[in-house]
Amino acid sequence: MKKGNVLYGILFGLLMVFLFSFAIQEQFSLFKMKPLNGRYAAVSMPKLTKETYQNGYFQKASEKYISRNFGFREPIIRLYNQYCWDFYRKTYVSYTFAGKKNWLFYAHNIENYYGTEMYHWFDDAESARQSYEREVRLLNKVRGILQDYDVTLMTFIAPSKADIYPEYLPYRDFDTTTLNARKYITERFVNTGLPCFDMTDYFLQMKDTCAFSVFPPTGDHWNFSCVYATDSLMRFMEAQRDIRMPRIEYDKEYLSTCRIGDDKNHDLEAEMNLMRPIRIRPEFSYKERDYRIVTDSLTTKPAALFIGNSFLLWMMEYIPPQELFSDFNFWYYNKRGYQGLEQVVDSVSHLNRLDILLDADYIVWFSSASQMYRATEGFAEDAIIQLCIGDERFQQRQEELMDSLFNDKATRNRIAWNAPDSLYREKLKLYTRNLLRKDPEAYFPEIAGEDVPEARNPLLINDEYLARCVIRRQIKRDPKWMTAIATDMALENLTMQQVIDNEVDNVIEGLPVLRDARFSAKEYKEMLVMKMEEKIKRDSNWLKLIKTDAEKKGVSLEENIRSHALYTVNTQIAKGEVKLPDNE
Repeated sequence: MKKGNVLYGILFGLLMVFLFSFAIQEQFSLFKMKPLNGRYAAVSMPKLTKETYQNGYFQKASEKYISRNFGFREPIIRLYNQYCWDFYRKTYVSYTFAGKKNWLFYAHNIENYYGTEMYHWFDDAESARQSYEREVRLLNKVRGILQDYDVTLMTFIAPSKADIYPEYLPYRDFDTTTLNARKYITERFVNTGLPCFDMTDYFLQMKDTCAFSVFPPTGDHWNFSCVYATDSLMRFMEAQRDIRMPRIEYDKEYLSTCRIGDDKNHDLEAEMNLMRPIRIRPEFSYKERDYRIVTDSLTTKPAALFIGNSFLLWMMEYIPPQELFSDFNFWYYNKRGYQGLEQVVDSVSHLNRLDILLDADYIVWFSSASQMYRATEGFAEDAIIQLCIGDERFQQRQEELMDSLFNDKATRNRIAWNAPDSLYREKLKLYTRNLLRKDPEAYFPEIAGEDVPEARNPLLINDEYLARCVIRRQIKRDPKWMTAIATDMALENLTMQQVIDNEVDNVIEGLPVLRDARFSAKEYKEMLVMKMEEKIKRDSNWLKLIKTDAEKKGVSLEENIRSHALYTVNTQIAKGEVKLPDNE
């Protein structure tokens, strides 16, 4: 046998082993691979039929399945991504770009800095200006109405990484013909008297004196610097209502050992799915400081509603909102609704938004520099509707609009071409509702114009409704009452809103209330354990350790979370950090 044939035989054999191992891994997942970061929709293997083969569906779906499920997919993708990064400084994440000295930036931050982001949202500078003016006008109207109910509306702007560290950006030409949303809108806020705190200048000053970079080189969001931002925000909030909020006291600095994969401060790098961490120069080493929240007899914890983006989530990770506020609601991009750190609804449209608006001491529109083109994500429009337009009036106007558009051929072709009348009317209802919500000033004359409208939602002139609002505010500002409500929530498996509504009914009807109830030590301890379970589930590192421990013990994750929560609470009780009620 010739040597060449032997060599080809060996190579062919190795190829078969290689392909066979891929097939085995694909089918049985014998080796546990580190999952890729990012969101991936599950893809199932299509069924082979005569029809799916002939129309080409099987071939296309099979290709998609194989590309998503082939053996050793994760390390191969990481290896290829590492090759692209090492040799070409190229990322395979469409919205992430490499800057100088291995810094990473989101595309919209780069475009915002160089002046081209506006074109993703508007055709020209004039249409952008009109949109900005409209948002400023709407927010000022909402602010003017809320002042009558002792609610303070303010705005808070987080900086863009590109604005703070432009020296590490990839070079591009500036477009000087556009309007920068942050600069224009914040200037208009100041001119119209709407309270606004833009953190950009503050961070530009901080970056030269801080012991660490105020944005991580391979992440998009602020790092420990968000604690300083939280401190500044609280001082700004204090000035609006002349109160004293909790203080943050700082201690020594230390070098953080967190790196990619287990640390939120490297989110851009994590999305790249590389084989090894990106090398960062020593001067960009990530540091943190020990700190604690301090309160005294003069401290007030107000109720607050925030409407904002992921920058606020970073702040909430460092400082849990219950440390600063008696009641905290967060509407993430004005879509998902959170109570504290817990998501309660997928859409804020499922919430009683009018109640939440009036229950707050502060309503804070929270944005970041490069996302201000998105305006308030519909919050200002919805708030003016909630405060000025009742359900009956809204439905009346919607029916009028539907009647006027029903025979309009252009509208029909746009939203339900060639559809029967029943389906068209259904789609038209959704279409007109969105029109009214997108631009309420254009459809409700009573709220049009520059001045604060005099029109009010009929509920706001209803004595019974306003009385319930007053009672709810009293409950949410009473620490003892809220502790009793938290205990009842744990015992009865109810939401906070359900328990508070029950309490309001009890007050109105003159029945006993939870604030005066005497919970046993056992009941109160159960509430503490359940809250500790929630805390564990929010802490990714803690949860990871408990999951590993559960696998070693051979118990379920829920059982082990419960065990650790109970142990932690018992330790707190033994140390005197938590005091149980005396009554049994």
